[in-house]
Amino acid sequence: MKTWIAALALGLTAAGAATAQPAPFAGKMGVELSGVGDGGRDRPFVDLARTHRGWVNVDGKGDVPVDARGWPKADAKTVLFDIRPVPAWAPPIDDPDAHQPDWSGSYPFALKGEAEIAVAEGPGVTIEDVRYDAAANATTGRIVVPKECGLLVVSFTNTRREPGAAEGSGFTDLRIIRPGYPVDTKQIFTTEFVRSLRPFAALRYMDWLATNHNPGYYGDVGHHALEWADRRPADYSTQAGTPAGKYGVAWEYVVALANETGADAWINVPVAATDDYVRELAAFLKRELKPEINLYIEHSNEVWNFGFPQYIYNKLAAIDEVKRGGSPLNADGSKDEEVWTHRRHAKRLVEIARTFREAFAGQEGRVRPIYASWAINPKSHFADVLDWVKATYGEPKDLFHGLADAAYYDAGEAAKNGDPEAIVAAMRAASDANLENRGKIRAIADRYGLKHCQYEIGPSVGRIGDVTNVANRIRANRLPAIEAVLLHDALDNWFDRGGDMYMYFAHIGAVSRYGCWGLGEDVDRLDTPKWRAIYKLTGTAPPAR
Repeated sequence: MKTWIAALALGLTAAGAATAQPAPFAGKMGVELSGVGDGGRDRPFVDLARTHRGWVNVDGKGDVPVDARGWPKADAKTVLFDIRPVPAWAPPIDDPDAHQPDWSGSYPFALKGEAEIAVAEGPGVTIEDVRYDAAANATTGRIVVPKECGLLVVSFTNTRREPGAAEGSGFTDLRIIRPGYPVDTKQIFTTEFVRSLRPFAALRYMDWLATNHNPGYYGDVGHHALEWADRRPADYSTQAGTPAGKYGVAWEYVVALANETGADAWINVPVAATDDYVRELAAFLKRELKPEINLYIEHSNEVWNFGFPQYIYNKLAAIDEVKRGGSPLNADGSKDEEVWTHRRHAKRLVEIARTFREAFAGQEGRVRPIYASWAINPKSHFADVLDWVKATYGEPKDLFHGLADAAYYDAGEAAKNGDPEAIVAAMRAASDANLENRGKIRAIADRYGLKHCQYEIGPSVGRIGDVTNVANRIRANRLPAIEAVLLHDALDNWFDRGGDMYMYFAHIGAVSRYGCWGLGEDVDRLDTPKWRAIYKLTGTAPPAR
């Protein structure tokens, strides 16, 4: 590793406090935000109710009918949070330390309407000081959560939306404020969440936007087209899950977070988004984003990935386009449906980029379209597609900002019974093994005058969903040695070789058989070995606690 890595280390003032040192790559480090849900360890929203699970009947059997804003029209219950280690509900637990965040404290709540509130599940939780104000038609109270509680399910019964309404008619506008914030706060994002994002120059919203949701097959009735009017509103009852086809967090919150942090926004336009949706989105972002914020734009996410519904959607759309005739996808006589599929992914990005540049007229430099594809097939997924783009639309550098792949350094080659140290060593070896394909993609990017980016990058423990040796796979992600692996990949194998944006996957999340993706497992724990690598790469100091 380069000797100048020492210059990235955090210094100490005379008083002993950590101070940031200059880092040459601070503007090229980004992070994927973890998906929004009731188990989110990053605690993004001050209002806990913004991430509740879908409403179900009090007996747990079936969903409850909701109004246009997602509020229940009958008695209902919901999961407010589930932060238990995986799978505490079906032990044994994957994590040998069984780490569970501490979400204890007093949560003041208010809702419009009348309701009796009870704890359906939640060890030690109490509901206190519940009052109904008939003049204001408001029910208030507080939920008191002890330290040991990792699951909170609350029921709302004997509900009345309005005075005189039928019993069991539901309620609206539930707010549950996290401990430490004023009950009447207008603050959207928690202080600890925003503080944790300080090192990053860009935030990727792929999981926030539920980009990998299933839009249905192209060709079904209505083509499952996603219209701007169908997006999730900011005032919808929850920003989690996919209730009533409301996919992803409201764009208003994407804007709010970008404006508050000042970080560039890396967004993923849904695969089923219509041209009108794209126009409206571009106009909205131009109008609402601060002018210093740039937009990295992808067409969906991993459209090459056979395991995602967007691959099928894009392929069927390409086949349909060719069948209609006059398509550039097969203007050269190609009969290969996979070739058409790759080309349509690029074509759609060209169209999206054109629409955004029109909306950002005079500020086109803020629009940074990223053609992302499969790291292990540089020729068919990058070189061949860009050759076609050039022949069809002109120079790629005039259309795109960069190319991107996701060269995870995976520990899949480690022995099935390997100890944590061996697993970390396998990750480092995997980083080195990625250099061959990275180099090929870099050469393609250079040939066309494009940046080379990583849309996702980080260590992976392999065998997702497999419990084999899961305890050691988790322990490996907590070893101090993993800090050096992150630095090796980012410095020796990326920035030293001319790489541009490096979007770490991911911010904060639980560890389990399904992955150990997060830099940490708790928004209050920002001192892990992975986090320490980020501080060195970005020249930032750990937040004071």
